[in-house]
Amino acid sequence: MSSNTKNKVANTRAHERYDKGVETQERLMESAEELFVKRGFDGVSVNDVAQHAGVTKALVFYYFKSKQELFDAVLDRYYRNQAQALMDAMGNGARTTHERIHAGIDAYLDFIEDNPGYSRLIQREICSSSRNLDKIMQYMAPLYQWGLTVFGGMLRKDGPLSARHFFMTIFGMAINYYTYAPVLGPLWGVDPMGKKALAERREHLHEMLNTILDAYLQEYEA
Repeated sequence: MSSNTKNKVANTRAHERYDKGVETQERLMESAEELFVKRGFDGVSVNDVAQHAGVTKALVFYYFKSKQELFDAVLDRYYRNQAQALMDAMGNGARTTHERIHAGIDAYLDFIEDNPGYSRLIQREICSSSRNLDKIMQYMAPLYQWGLTVFGGMLRKDGPLSARHFFMTIFGMAINYYTYAPVLGPLWGVDPMGKKALAERREHLHEMLNTILDAYLQEYEA
């Protein structure tokens, strides 16, 4: 076998090992995410993740040094996707304040719907006062800064009409629907995560945004 052929075979095997490694890491993260969403950080062990993914515990530790590192990887992916969605919204050509905030809320809703476990996982960790609060807070800072950029200093710094209350109201309206979705179905008699219900909810949020934005703009221009 020539040296060139040997190199090609070696490179092919290296790529195969790399692809298999990426596939294994993805399977571990998906299994971990599913379990963390259901049970929270403290309710999941590395052995649980290994069994759910159908691998050995040793293999989990080969890719992730600890349960904390695995949890951090799940959070990192969530927030990378969220940041990308908001960046895309910033660059979609929207010019007016109304256009920018509507584009932003659409991007945020798209992100939540593409990551259905996100709202339950984050709120579970916040309510449990877990060790992950600092990391979640670090990730919230860019989201808050994005809101300030969108409004360009139009919101007040303090008081009931300040930026901090505004953003809590807007994003609370967006995320709480998905958090309560499991109990809304029996109450409403419809699937709250169905295509029609999600479209209706999105339209409602945009209508609420128009009302809130009009009130804020009038206050700002007064």
